[in-house]
Amino acid sequence: MRVAYMTSWRAIPVGLLLLCGGTAGCAPLVEGDAGEEWTRAVPGSQAPVDMSKESSGRKAPVLFPQPWAVCSDTAQRLRDIRPGLTGSQPQELARAGEVLVFSADDGVSGRELWASIDGARQTLRLKDLRPGPAGSQPRNLTRVGPWVFFVADDGVHGAELWRTDGTADGTVLVRDVRRGTVGAAPEFLTEVDGALYFTADDGVSGRELWRTDGTEKGTERVHDFLPGAGSLALSQLTAWGKGLALVSANAAETVLWWVDRQGRPTRLFSQQGAGVIFGLTPAGRHLFFLLDPGTEQGELWVARTAPPSAERVRTFPGDYPAYLAALDDTLYFLAGASDWYGNPGDAVHGGELWRSDGSAQGTGLVGDLWPGPQGSMPKELVALGGELYFTADDGVHGRELWRTDGTAQGTMMVRDIAPGPVGSVPTGLKAESGWLFFSAETAGHGREVWYSAGRPWVTSRLLDIAPGAASSNPFNFVRAGFNIFFAASDGDRDQELYAVPFRPWWLCFSRDC
Repeated sequence: MRVAYMTSWRAIPVGLLLLCGGTAGCAPLVEGDAGEEWTRAVPGSQAPVDMSKESSGRKAPVLFPQPWAVCSDTAQRLRDIRPGLTGSQPQELARAGEVLVFSADDGVSGRELWASIDGARQTLRLKDLRPGPAGSQPRNLTRVGPWVFFVADDGVHGAELWRTDGTADGTVLVRDVRRGTVGAAPEFLTEVDGALYFTADDGVSGRELWRTDGTEKGTERVHDFLPGAGSLALSQLTAWGKGLALVSANAAETVLWWVDRQGRPTRLFSQQGAGVIFGLTPAGRHLFFLLDPGTEQGELWVARTAPPSAERVRTFPGDYPAYLAALDDTLYFLAGASDWYGNPGDAVHGGELWRSDGSAQGTGLVGDLWPGPQGSMPKELVALGGELYFTADDGVHGRELWRTDGTAQGTMMVRDIAPGPVGSVPTGLKAESGWLFFSAETAGHGREVWYSAGRPWVTSRLLDIAPGAASSNPFNFVRAGFNIFFAASDGDRDQELYAVPFRPWWLCFSRDC
């Protein structure tokens, strides 16, 4: 696919193009004292230089420290894999080097592994791992270095671990952990410091923790948490620093573990009897987690490895804290909402954005966006460029995109995309190279692709994929090479794969990219 010459100039200020003479070879511009409103029209950019102040001795920053840009208003459907109203339903998009891999169902071979290669010029099935309409059902696609690992059933080995580098020859079974057609059924695939951890049942030792470097020889059981044929329930696998955190549970005890690079497990916390540990979220040297000790109240805890320990930070009445996300060493989350059973949360503020540095004193409300017990209910928290982005409803503008630097004064709406009390309801926020990609709904256009660099003047919509008020319902945004890929529907055909060119801004001017 030849990428169209830029049809939209919204990603790059027109003034810059004029200064550059329309070429990609102009020198970086520097700042003066012009207002911030223009200066940040491109992420990280500054105002045009005021030559009368050039000799002031102040450092002149480069205009484009964040170089990526969306190069076209128009997303292209790459291939109608399954013609007709059903569509191939692309799922679990993942990047293997410069290749996008995903699962899709062409209506003949069942759900198999597909790829978009050669800069999105070709979209093809990588391998028919299980010939026939049943398909191998590839799932849990997880990127580790140049590979994407996944679980599939080829009809011979059962559900086992596979990997691909985006080529047919490079799509191979990693190891037949459990001989026969049952398979080891790997779960919770998690990348940690260049290795893949997962749980699997080899048919002898029960379900235990495994690790692989991508080779058959380098695929081995890490630790036997319950020796013998039995097994504990292992879950919540979470990369934390150079190691892995996970939770084991049985009727008697729930344990939070830390596993180092040598595979040595250390107990960080144990809850006897009833109790559920969930929401593991690393934030620098801290590992935050939630505990319901059997009281149906959510407790925020923090764990550390030196020394191995965990302590309760705060108890939250009402609903559990949710949408946990880290920005540097700080945890952000929604708290204060009432639960499904009507148990009250924060009767003063309702569900609002909170933050924690791991101490009781450093845990508190960021801001009351919707004053009163209703709460703005922040969701979809995503860190980008030293700020936290989320969606919230302030009671006036409806649910829209917001950002915060962690202070009440630094918390503001990015743009009122759909004016009115409902809002555009952004969903599927994905941070990539200085930009957020998401779907949002507006009158007359339905739910379509939007992208933002965190300020209103660089928050834009792609041209409609589904015409008029119909919705394309885009989701699963992933960058591979010089494209952002996602699944969407054009209104006549259900979900297929789409791409929009996304590259360093100076390459947007090349007709040959």
